[in-house]
Amino acid sequence: MTFKTLTHRLALALALAAAISPLVAHADKLADVLKRGYLIVGTTSATPPFGFKDEKGELVGFDVDMSRLIAKALFGDPTKIKFELLSNEARWSALQNDQVDMLAHSATITPSRLVRAAFTPRYFDTGLTVVVAKDSKIGKIADLNTPSVTIATLTVPEQLDLVKLMAPKATVASFGSTEQQALALRSGRAQAIFVDLPIGMYIAANNPDLKVVPETFGGFQNYGIAYKMGELAWMQFLDGFVTDLTTGYSYVEYGALYRKWFKVDPPPQRSYKLQLPG
Repeated sequence: MTFKTLTHRLALALALAAAISPLVAHADKLADVLKRGYLIVGTTSATPPFGFKDEKGELVGFDVDMSRLIAKALFGDPTKIKFELLSNEARWSALQNDQVDMLAHSATITPSRLVRAAFTPRYFDTGLTVVVAKDSKIGKIADLNTPSVTIATLTVPEQLDLVKLMAPKATVASFGSTEQQALALRSGRAQAIFVDLPIGMYIAANNPDLKVVPETFGGFQNYGIAYKMGELAWMQFLDGFVTDLTTGYSYVEYGALYRKWFKVDPPPQRSYKLQLPG
């Protein structure tokens, strides 16, 4: 090997090491979180019952409580946590810029999102539905497909695409939060709001002048905790946590959390038959 060749290979090796070193330094998110001593979670205060402010102004909800269980698993203390309130649009950049360690933001797992963020296994099953005024003549999703009906959606590309598929003739108005959607409906700016089923049920339960159309659109969807790609140890922790919470040892905590916010039992832990000896 000539001196020139050796020098060239050494230069390439140094360049490669320089390129990889930031990734390696960042790859152990789990160690970084443990060293910091608290968890930073991106969530929302505008999507009841997953994340919202109660009458005391405190942040509460299903995603908030679940995040506290994660903090408890990490530090033995559910209060070792900091919440960053993020809009639907801002949550993805906050994740990529390391402003937060994870998103617990009622985020639906979709193919388009999987190319920019990683997701845990699902922690919540949902579907899409429509909420209308109690005295509305809209009785099924097909009734929305007319220019005289304005549907309030979230400013989320995937949801806008579904509305165009569901009711291509309807007028669409998009908003930044479910609270704004509900306000548009109550004020008459919209005749229907397009929301995830549990959110719609919660809105209708807390607004006697509204009701849920007894039909769902699009089948099941899955909520997952989102985290930055390439963080192997962090992925293993979060994936393992969610799997255990929804199917394993911690399912009793999941059940209590589910019943607290939705007043019904969660999906069964798993389907199997225990074979007893004899």
